[in-house]
Amino acid sequence: MDISFEDKNDGPTNMGRDIQLLERAEQGVGGARIYFWSSVWVTLGNGQKPEDALLDLSVNHIIRPTGGAAVLHGHDLTIGIAMPLADLRCSGREVKKAFLGLTQRIIAALNDCGVPAILGRDLAGRDQLASPYCFGMKSDYDVLHAETGEKICGCAMKVTRNAALLQASVPISEPIVDPAKFLRNYEPSLVLPLEPQSFARAFRQALE
Repeated sequence: MDISFEDKNDGPTNMGRDIQLLERAEQGVGGARIYFWSSVWVTLGNGQKPEDALLDLSVNHIIRPTGGAAVLHGHDLTIGIAMPLADLRCSGREVKKAFLGLTQRIIAALNDCGVPAILGRDLAGRDQLASPYCFGMKSDYDVLHAETGEKICGCAMKVTRNAALLQASVPISEPIVDPAKFLRNYEPSLVLPLEPQSFARAFRQALE
């Protein structure tokens, strides 16, 4: 499975390349990207309206091909991974199975880097929270810190008839701007001391 480690790009470029991942997966070829952002961007889930998630519409923002809630970028390590459903051994109706098949690879890489990551459903006592901001919400299928219960990776997915695309964001430094100026219901998220190249190596191993 091919994986690329990319430089900083703007929103349209990054979203376009993730869509290309999905298109290739629909043709039977899985792939993944680890990438970054040229400036501050907000991605919105494909079911969100900008005015519902943003306090200031002047901030760079773009709609993702995947669902979920608003994510602030520019200080994060972002991941796109797409695989044929046949490789995930599920159908287009088995959305949770496809989601688990993709997120488990990210969880494995985080644990390999010394970050105790776990799905919300496997963590006793975790809360269920709803929010228009990705890191302000928690569910059974969010990636949480196994010791603190904090959300450490935002994930959103799109499933087609033949393939699935997962887009994920892991904060690795403090935000470049004050998120409370742009995002509704902003909640501070845990910053992981994650070295991108080390994560890339662990992620490659998890994809093998």
